[in-house]
Amino acid sequence: MVFIFLKHDEIIIKIFFINTISTIFVIRIVLNMKNNNPIKTTSLDYAILGLVHQQPMSGYGIRKEFELTAIGNYSSSPGAIYPALKRLGKFELVQNRPDKEDGKNKFYCTNLGKEVLIEWVSQPLTLKDVAQIMDELLLRFSFMDALVGKEKALLFLTSFRDLSKAYLKEIQEYHHNQYDSLPLHGRLALEYGIETYKTTYKWCKNAITVITKNTSL
Repeated sequence: MVFIFLKHDEIIIKIFFINTISTIFVIRIVLNMKNNNPIKTTSLDYAILGLVHQQPMSGYGIRKEFELTAIGNYSSSPGAIYPALKRLGKFELVQNRPDKEDGKNKFYCTNLGKEVLIEWVSQPLTLKDVAQIMDELLLRFSFMDALVGKEKALLFLTSFRDLSKAYLKEIQEYHHNQYDSLPLHGRLALEYGIETYKTTYKWCKNAITVITKNTSL
C-alpha cells in the first residue's frame, strides 16, 4: 500500500506492506452519551462493531473473520481482537450474551454501538482522508448498507469522487514538475499512486451510477 503526502515543495512517499508491518490505527474520540465518558475507538474497533452489527458473532468467529478475510488489515495481530472486544464491552458498544437459537455466547452490537457506527460512517470526508486513510474510507462505505440511507451513501461517494480527483490532480502536477529530480524508485512509487487514484475515481463514478439506479435502496 502506498501513501503519498504532499507538503509544500516536497513529497513524502511511504510504502506499507500490510503483511509485514503492523497496521497504524487512526485514533478517534467519541462521546459515550450514557455516562459522558470519552471513548477512544480505533479502526479495529469500528471493524468489529461493523461485523457484529451485521450479525452476532462469537469471539472465535470474529477472530477467524480477521484471519481469513481482507478485514484482517485492520488488526495488527489476532491477539488484538479479544482486548478490543473487552474495550468495546466496557463502553457498552457491544454485549456478550447467549444466542437464542444455539445458546452459544455471541457479541451483539448495542444501540449505543450502532449510534457510534452511524456517526463514524457519516463523517465528512477530507482531502487528508483520501490521501492517508483510503482503506478506512472503504471500510466505512462497506458498512453503510444497514446504517444510513441511499442519500448519505451517495453523498459519501460524491465527496470521495471529487476529493480523489482533486488529489489526483495534485500528485499528477507534482509528478510532471519534479519528474527529472525524483529518484527512480520514488518516481515509480508515485506513478503507482497515480494509477491507484485513477482507479478509485473510476470506481466512485461507477458506484454512484449503480446505487442511483438501484430502486431497492
